[in-house]
Parts: sequence; structure tokens; C-alpha cells
Amino acid sequence: MADKATADQIVTTARELGQAEFTREDIAKKLGVQKRELVKGFREARKSGRLEKVRDDEEGTGIFRVTGN
Repeated sequence: MADKATADQIVTTARELGQAEFTREDIAKKLGVQKRELVKGFREARKSGRLEKVRDDEEGTGIFRVTGN
């Protein structure tokens, strides 16, 4: 795995999780990286409309989903 996860890697991994909603931690674990390595990729995926934040859970953790884009 590269030092930083790309938006494409994040979206692909999110789809591979097989669940409607997920956290950054879910993606980081699947990719074998630290959450901080996802920052740029998540930002790019959200900006391009491929990921959207659904809500925050009771602990304030962001919950995301892949969009149809």
C-alpha cells in the first residue's frame, strides 16, 4: 500500500466492504493504513461526489456511504 490512500482506492475499498455505511476506521483497517493516511483521499472522493457523509454517530464518528457517482 502506498503512503497515502487515493480517492479511487478508498471508494473501491468502501464498495468491497459490502455494507451500506462505513467509517474512516473501517476503510483504514481494510487497507492496512492509519486513518490520517486517508485524509486527502477522503476529501477528494467527497469533493468529486463519490462519497458522502451521512451523519455522526453518538461518539462523533463520521458515517459515510458511496454515492451512485
